[in-house]
Amino acid sequence: MRWIKWALPAGVVLILSCEVPTGEFENPLDIEAAEEEGILPPALVFFPDSISVNTGNSVSIRVFAMEVDSMTGAHIQLTYDNANLSLTSVKPGDFLEGSGPPLFFYEDDPASGILDIHTIYLGTDSASVSGTGSLANLVFGTTAQGESTLQYTQVCELVDQDGDVIEILGFGKGVIVAR
Repeated sequence: MRWIKWALPAGVVLILSCEVPTGEFENPLDIEAAEEEGILPPALVFFPDSISVNTGNSVSIRVFAMEVDSMTGAHIQLTYDNANLSLTSVKPGDFLEGSGPPLFFYEDDPASGILDIHTIYLGTDSASVSGTGSLANLVFGTTAQGESTLQYTQVCELVDQDGDVIEILGFGKGVIVAR
């Protein structure tokens, strides 16, 4: 029982002397963090927005619509560094899934490093989707060392159930670093 007299105060001192981690956590899907970066919703962002990988390996990045209201379709155009990256896979995200997968097609121009994605909601349970969600899953192979940037172009367009354009207020960018 004597050990309790000194163990309890020692435990309290030990706990109070521990340092609490204060690192910054960056999540491009966090609305407050995005707004601090100047990305106002509705927006298009990449997740993750920054990734490092060994040259020759593949990396997966998702295209996200952030805080959209009543969306039924999207045309996403993005550029990538075709000197360092090769697009190996493009698949639909789950945001526009209704009673089945969305209508989804894409065109990649590897010579210019431009990717066009078209996706349309085909759900029967409601006419549109709102919120934040993945529109596409991209896989890039790294072909050379260096930092490569993924950027949305001004051609991007989101539409509502009436076919009206939803104004995109912010565009995130993605960075892939091949070592």
